[in-house]
Amino acid sequence: MPNQLQQRVSNYVDLLNNDIVEIQNNLNDTQTLAESNDPETLHTTAERMIQRQMNPAWVQVPRQYSAADDYLIAMDRFMQLAGVVGYSILLPVDTEAVTLVMTDLNTPAAFAFETNNDQNGGAFFTELSTGERLFYWSLERKQILFNARGIVDLLVDRFSKKNVTVNQNRVIAAMLTEFGRYMERVFGYKVDFNILETLDDYHYDLIQHAEPKGMLDKLFVLSGETNYFLQGMPNGAAIMLGDQTEVRIFFINDANALGAQRWHFQVVDGRDQYSWLDVLFNYDFIAKWYLDEQKTMEIAYDELVFAVQKSRPVDIQSIFTAQQGLMPMMPQDIEAEKAKAAAAAQAEQDRLAQVEAEKEAQAKADAQAEADRTTEADDAEQDDADEAAVTREVTTDEGEFEVGAEAQPVADDAEEAAETPNETKTKSFDEEIQEALSSSNNSEG
Repeated sequence: MPNQLQQRVSNYVDLLNNDIVEIQNNLNDTQTLAESNDPETLHTTAERMIQRQMNPAWVQVPRQYSAADDYLIAMDRFMQLAGVVGYSILLPVDTEAVTLVMTDLNTPAAFAFETNNDQNGGAFFTELSTGERLFYWSLERKQILFNARGIVDLLVDRFSKKNVTVNQNRVIAAMLTEFGRYMERVFGYKVDFNILETLDDYHYDLIQHAEPKGMLDKLFVLSGETNYFLQGMPNGAAIMLGDQTEVRIFFINDANALGAQRWHFQVVDGRDQYSWLDVLFNYDFIAKWYLDEQKTMEIAYDELVFAVQKSRPVDIQSIFTAQQGLMPMMPQDIEAEKAKAAAAAQAEQDRLAQVEAEKEAQAKADAQAEADRTTEADDAEQDDADEAAVTREVTTDEGEFEVGAEAQPVADDAEEAAETPNETKTKSFDEEIQEALSSSNNSEG
């Protein structure tokens, strides 16, 4: 073998070996992520996996989890360790992809991560059908940033219109909060809870889009329709709600703020239990007021990270209709299932076509029967018209005889009478005298 060819083959083998090693490392890390119960090991492994880039030019792995899937697998493991409940992970048998769904929800919704492809890395936890980005997660920087606007738009606005209950929304909010608390407590994460924060002494910063003209007056009017009343306080107002929870809306003088007033919200319940999001869940009139005032001011979030608020919405129907299972299917099994599903679909299509054909045939028969009935009615009407015409023909200027009699016009009867001698004609007195004299003369002769 020439030296050049031998060198080329040796290099080829080295490239294959390197990729095979990378594949084996990825398999080992995936198994660790699935099985380890040590938080630090899980975090280190997840961070290593999302940074790994396998070269597909030499050895390809057709079925593998993406970096976005790795984020969700890691999140699921951490939530398992934190004892978070109320959700499930969909596991389609024909592909390696994972999707989070809520166990009890009145509307179809599916959650997954979308990787951030700029130099900052990380990923956005997104509701797929709406594209709403709920939080950003960076494993490298140990950072989680919640998106107040995305959370409100999805849970308070969209889901409320889909008949999602307050308790169902609370389960989602609790899942997000408990995940953030766990990562903060165990790994020292920097977490911006903003709208999810429950500490009594927390002042919710606001993004001020415009000066709040009449903002408190509008809330006062809405509260007047309830059993809760807005009362004035220094630089703002407060309202006492149920369960000894007080909401405060106030400003601090700040020359750098819009209108020289920097506004804040505060929720005080004495137990660090309720967040501003809880208030929006529990009190419709405050939720309505807040949604209307978002164009003026809203709970602050990282505007740089969430400069793009939404991802592209995805049709999630196929996610729910896909066959789920713990054992991944081999390619030939997948093709067999697809053929089976196609045959079933074709059979159903044929059945529907047959039903449609029968309906069409019945419709034609009904139309023909109706046409026949219409023709019979027309014939009967024509017969009545002909009979009426016969009746009209026997009508004269002086009257009308009964139908069926051998009637002739009065003029014809007069003519016949003129032609026939009138045997019963009455004689005049002179004629009778003359006739008598004539008879007497004849006797004498």
